Amino acid sequence: MHIKSCKSRGHIYYAVVRSKRRENKVFQEYLLKLGRLDNLTETQRLELENKISVIGESDLLKKFHELLYSIGYSFPSPISTFEVEDVFGYGRELALHKICEEIDFINIVNRHGYKGGGTELGKIVEIMAIARNCDPCSYFQVSEWYSRSYLPFFLKLQPEELTYNVAIRALNYLQPENTIPMQVSLYEKIRHVYGYECERLDIDLTSTYFEGEECVLAEFGHPRGHTKDKLQIVVAFVVDQKGVIVTHKVWPGNRTDAKSLKPMDRCLKNEFGLDAPRVVDRGMATWENLKYMDRKKERYLVALRAKIKSTKFLEEIKIPRGEWMNTGNNEVATSIIKGRRKYVVAWNSSVAQTNKKGRESRISKAEEELSLVLESVEKGEIKSRKERDEKVGHIKKKFKVTRYLAVKGKRSGFTFTIEKTKSLDELDKYDGYQVFVTTEFDLNEKEVLESYRTRDQIEKAIRTLKSVLGLHPQNVRTKEHILGNIFVCSTAFQLRSLLKMKISNSGLDVSIEDAMKTLERLKAVHIAVGKEGGVQVYRKLSGLNKETRTLIEVFGMAENKILPEVDTEKFK
Repeated sequence: MHIKSCKSRGHIYYAVVRSKRRENKVFQEYLLKLGRLDNLTETQRLELENKISVIGESDLLKKFHELLYSIGYSFPSPISTFEVEDVFGYGRELALHKICEEIDFINIVNRHGYKGGGTELGKIVEIMAIARNCDPCSYFQVSEWYSRSYLPFFLKLQPEELTYNVAIRALNYLQPENTIPMQVSLYEKIRHVYGYECERLDIDLTSTYFEGEECVLAEFGHPRGHTKDKLQIVVAFVVDQKGVIVTHKVWPGNRTDAKSLKPMDRCLKNEFGLDAPRVVDRGMATWENLKYMDRKKERYLVALRAKIKSTKFLEEIKIPRGEWMNTGNNEVATSIIKGRRKYVVAWNSSVAQTNKKGRESRISKAEEELSLVLESVEKGEIKSRKERDEKVGHIKKKFKVTRYLAVKGKRSGFTFTIEKTKSLDELDKYDGYQVFVTTEFDLNEKEVLESYRTRDQIEKAIRTLKSVLGLHPQNVRTKEHILGNIFVCSTAFQLRSLLKMKISNSGLDVSIEDAMKTLERLKAVHIAVGKEGGVQVYRKLSGLNKETRTLIEVFGMAENKILPEVDTEKFK
């Protein structure tokens, strides 16, 4: 026995039917016509409930209530027999929890992060990492967020067991001596579960700042995305070709890019056993670092820090630029092999033109302002060489033309002349060039450029960590809490990147951001229905539509055995 719907003249009509068999044929017998339910009044609802009760089917009234709720019927106040008791976040939470189950997250964290007694460390870290993806709140608010999610039902951990003190103490166990082995095991498990090998390792640095002066790790240093007057720490992240974070390392804020490559490389080699090519930008690509990787026989692909002029490559290349390989986007390239290194020299006509126009614009503006200073000198408004030199120096620095413009003072008075330097004549010759170095001889020039430029995935990862997952700024202070917090943020991105990989493998044309927004609409609703002798609580999913059902299939969420549509719980 069930409630059937049929569409007629633009409206949907409902009826209670049951299936019967006659002469080996099945037909439906109409027991009660309910009519349209989209314009149902309270009086009509009560009348229909009485008629349904007379039929005597125990689950029929429950089905009727669920149907009304699904089509948006607004039930009266809680004094009545029907009330929406609780609404829990469900979609994003279940998708991320399924990822954790697939990679055995809780057991791996528990195994490497010893925590004597109390709540399992693996469960706490999973909750905090999922919270970062759903609502990157402070650790004061994690417990309250957790109580509004469906995670307590998935993890069998009551909200009152996850206090602020429990969450903050868990950070003390998330230190490098524990988290590096965790990351090693997690990355091995990820590659095994998702069936791929590590083919490249992109390494990049970012920084995050603090308000105040209490953090022992924080130092003043080169800022990345914030002002110079903030104490900061530096974090290096490593992602593979799938965009999955492999590991990370934290340093005080005055750490330079060039000094960060060696310790990261040693960690990847010694702890993770990974020999895939290291892909780094100019900040790390010093000659010293290249020599280091050559001594260690590492594979790499880097953008060379040195300018094309200093390499002397243009003098060595005998092939005219017109015969170089066309790599697309107004760019041509050729290569030179020296020892175990392959140098790829690329020239981009659009970049060369843009650089020249920008430089000429800066020079023109600087000349205009310098001419005004000269007028002030001639009018007697500037009365010392010191005052003149300060103004001239400020203008040259402001427009970054110190190398291009020479200002020569005259022996008598404070007047001066403005001349363009000889170095300016050479710039047109060297504009638009870029040099890449790799050990991968099997890649041609176009493949080298394309491979390097896919490293924008690590830049996107860092932007996501900062803007979405709460890495920036830091809201904890002690060294242990900072290191633990950054591990939580890194893990949150790792889970998110695995969801993204599933989307990509499915062929679904949707971004991870849009997928998370869609899943956010999926809620678990507890509906309390009053009955004689007690209250029956039904659990139902709201927000089910074509988009959410597609994502449920992609992420394997329907395989979960606690979909709330079938669970009932009775309270006396």
